[in-house]
Amino acid sequence: MPVIQFDVLISTGAAEELGERFSSAVDKLVAADKITDGQVQIISHPTLLEGVEDALRQSFRDEHDDADLEDSSVVRYLIEVEGVTGSVNQLAMALSRFMTPQADLPRDAVLLENETVHEVPATYPWSVEIRR
Repeated sequence: MPVIQFDVLISTGAAEELGERFSSAVDKLVAADKITDGQVQIISHPTLLEGVEDALRQSFRDEHDDADLEDSSVVRYLIEVEGVTGSVNQLAMALSRFMTPQADLPRDAVLLENETVHEVPATYPWSVEIRR
């Protein structure tokens, strides 16, 4: 069963809520026959590769005018999905919208040439790994 692993720098108060959002999404995917089964596991204070937490904290500072994410830690969300009808990678990117909102892009192709102008900062910096 494939596992989508998100390591997320998140405030303590929001960590459980994000887990509930992932669980609700899994339930909706099952109901829509996009997956046959799935579950979410939350791991507080996971063992991380060296530098991961520092990189996530720096990413937040870079995107939020050098501010730190107060009262935060890295939380791991393991999302097990079975019977995926499409791409697991595409599913992971769709789920990442819970941490990085989708940008409101203009319809004009000329305005889209400079993509970085339209980037939206992550609410919570994250990394992803897909394990099969």
